[in-house]
This record gives sequence, structure tokens and C-alpha cells, in this order.
Amino acid sequence: MTDGPVSYPRLVAEPAGSRSDDGERWAQAARTARESAAELGRLHRLLDGHWRAGRNRNEVDELLRRLTRRLDETQQAYAAIAAILANRTHELSEARELVLQVADEARLVRLVVTPEGDVMPRSGSGPTPLAVRAVAHRLTDRIAGALAHAAAAQRRAAEEVAALSPPSPW
Repeated sequence: MTDGPVSYPRLVAEPAGSRSDDGERWAQAARTARESAAELGRLHRLLDGHWRAGRNRNEVDELLRRLTRRLDETQQAYAAIAAILANRTHELSEARELVLQVADEARLVRLVVTPEGDVMPRSGSGPTPLAVRAVAHRLTDRIAGALAHAAAAQRRAAEEVAALSPPSPW
């Protein structure tokens, strides 16, 4: 699910796993950074045995250390983003399941859910008994709660990603 406002139609239209999982893409990027850091460290150790002391050896040695450190920091940042996005996806899936459950309950008692997420009697069904209006109101409140939960998950994920420290510069 992409960022942006969470609406009833959007929440029910996009099942979990229907698009590529952003969290998994970041997790893969983290694995790639970790593997690259390990390979660079291995090459650095091999180079040490082949490079004679002298011109530029210390500079190259320091450069390789900084590159390895930056890759490690990048891996940590990517892994943190992956975890944040996976948690957001989980929370959005829970909200979607709740909304779908409420919509099913509404249909069972012959109520409809509007595109705004309000539960109402079918149009043209005559006067609505108080008990039916109470059920519709309770179901509307549950949908509103699920939408609020989804919006909070979106907001929290955006704040957590924004709060991450980027890898240090050279």
C-alpha cells in the first residue's frame, strides 16, 4: 500500500501482497549492502598481503575502511526501513481485514457501506427501526476506528523513516 490518505475504498481495494512489498525490497537492499561490505573487507584483507608499504598504501587502506564502514551503516539504515515498512504493511492488513469483516456483517443485516465508510440502510427500504440505526452506527464506528488505525500506521512509518540517521558522509 502506498503512502497517502487512507480511505475506505483504498483500504478495501488493495489487498495485502497485491503489489511488490516495499519492506522486502529494502530488506534485499540491506542484504546486498551487507554482502558488499563483507566482500570489500575480504578484498581489503587480500590486498594487504600484495601491497608493499609505500606510496598511497595508507590512503587506500583508509579509503577501504571508510567504504566498508559506509556500507555497514547503509545496511543498518536499509534494515531499519525494511522493518518499519513491514510493520506498516502488517498494521494496514489488520485494518483492512477489520473493515472487510465489518462490511460482511453489514451485508448480513442488509445494510450497505458507502464509499466514505458509513454503514447505512439500503435506500428505499422505508423507515429505519432504532435498533437497525444503532447497529449501523456501531459498524460505522468500527470502520472509522480501523481507518484511524491505518492512518496512524502510515503516519508513524513516515515519522520513523524520517527520524533515521543517514549514513555518515565521507
